[in-house]
Amino acid sequence: MPRSPSPFSTAELMEMQRRMLVIRGFEERAAVLYRDSLVPGFVHLSIGQEAAAVGACWDLRPDDVITSTHRGHGHCLAKGLDPLGMFAELMARDEGTNRGRGGSMHIADPKLGIFGANGIVAAGLPIAVGAATAAQIRDDDTVAVAFFGDGAAAQGAFHEAVNLAAVWRLPVVFFCENNGYSEFSPTATQHPTTLKQRASGYALPFVRVDGNDVVATASAVRDVVAAAARPWWRRPPTAGTVTTRATPSATGPRRSA
Repeated sequence: MPRSPSPFSTAELMEMQRRMLVIRGFEERAAVLYRDSLVPGFVHLSIGQEAAAVGACWDLRPDDVITSTHRGHGHCLAKGLDPLGMFAELMARDEGTNRGRGGSMHIADPKLGIFGANGIVAAGLPIAVGAATAAQIRDDDTVAVAFFGDGAAAQGAFHEAVNLAAVWRLPVVFFCENNGYSEFSPTATQHPTTLKQRASGYALPFVRVDGNDVVATASAVRDVVAAAARPWWRRPPTAGTVTTRATPSATGPRRSA
């Protein structure tokens, strides 16, 4: 069967590829620096998840907000954060994005709408809901995207954030990077229902997409944002939810968020 034409131009596809390569190169270099004990603290890589990050952030504007997980390097780079500033942050330098005080799991730049990676499972979702509430109050047509992993669906913060977003009809997209594991535990041993069923329980639309396909991911998020999040006053009384089926990261199926 012939492939359907891409909704993106050749130049856009090349730029998507470039951004994914930047993320992969950044992570590979960070791995070497960490191996050589040059990075204070710990590092969680997002190798293998480049397409999900680039696709999710492709249509976002600088004033749109993202919140991330402890594997947040790719999300931050995809949203436009300077790689050199991120490296300086990893190395605890004053030139870092947070003046070297945050490290790998707390990289942020609110000026770019990057409200931070987070070392606490599911902690980014309430922050995204707060940003979406502010957007609704300001009536400025911005959206928030909350990245999380399948393991985060077992946390109370997940349910509180999703419930409030649905009740208040907030312009937020909950983006699940689902690799089927939370640390060492497979999904089947932790959750009695699927993420789609959870979304239905909160009256949320649900979209499943291949997280290794950057075009499919970008298209899915574009559609969700247009139909369910931006502009909020025209949309049905639900937030948007996207879940990706992704390959495990470079450290294997040890992904808790």
